[in-house]
Amino acid sequence: MKVGRLLAGGVALAGFVAAGLVYARTPVRGFDFQDSPAVIARPAADISDVYLFPSPANGNNVVAVMDVHPGIPAGSKTFFDQGVLYTLKFDTNFQGEAVGSRPVENRVMQFSAAAPASGTQQIFFYGFGAPNQTGSATTLLNGGSISASGYINRIFTTGTGITVFAGLREDPFFFDLAQWWKIVPDRNRGSTASSCLPAPIGDGTCPHGFNASGTDYFNNTNVLSIVVEIPRSLLMSTNGINTIIAYWATSSTGSGN
Repeated sequence: MKVGRLLAGGVALAGFVAAGLVYARTPVRGFDFQDSPAVIARPAADISDVYLFPSPANGNNVVAVMDVHPGIPAGSKTFFDQGVLYTLKFDTNFQGEAVGSRPVENRVMQFSAAAPASGTQQIFFYGFGAPNQTGSATTLLNGGSISASGYINRIFTTGTGITVFAGLREDPFFFDLAQWWKIVPDRNRGSTASSCLPAPIGDGTCPHGFNASGTDYFNNTNVLSIVVEIPRSLLMSTNGINTIIAYWATSSTGSGN
C-alpha cells in the first residue's frame, strides 16, 4: 500500500504535488493503489506516483511524471490501457489563491493509447492548454484532435517545446509492504494473521513496526510512466504570482469503471 506519497517539487516552480483518481469522485492528497474493484480490474488506470522537479539537463524546464500500473514484473511487456485517458493537471495560479483552498486546474495535457500492435503501441498527446471543464470529469482538448503522437518506450516531441516519454520504468518507490501487512493486515493475500498493532486491535507481536532497514518489496518491479519535460514559460501564472504551482494527475474512463 503506497500511502500519503506527497512530494515537494522544485523551489522555483513546484511546491505542491497531489494525486487523484477520478474513480474516487473527490480530489485526494494521498493514495492507496489497488484501492477499489475498478482499479484492480484496470491496473493501467491505477496511479502510483506523481512527481514534479527541475530538469537536470535544462534549467529552463521542469519534468512532470505520472506513474501507473504498479507491480509489473521486471522483464514483462506491458501496455497502457487504450480505454483510459491520462491527464496531467496544473494550477499555475496556486500561489495567489486562498490559503487552504484546493487547487483548480487551468492547464492540462492529456494522453491516450492505441491498441497494441506488432509489439508496440502508439501514444497520443492532446494539449497543452486550458481544460474544457474542471473537477473529476474531463473531456478531450481540441475536440479530440491529436496534437502529437509517438510510440511507447520512445521519446517524442510535441512541437511546442514539450518532450514526452511513455513506457516502462523501474518503480522508484521503496516500501516494505510485507511488513506493512503484518502491521495492518490489509489485502494481505489471504493471511489470517492478526495485526501486530497493540491490543485490542492486534496481538503486539511486532511492537517496533517497520524494521530498521526494511525490504524493498517493489524491487525488480516496474511501472508505466508518462514523463514530460515542459518549458517553465508554459507554466507561468495568469495572476503574475508564480513561485508555487500545483500539479496532480488523474486517470479516467468513459464509464468510470
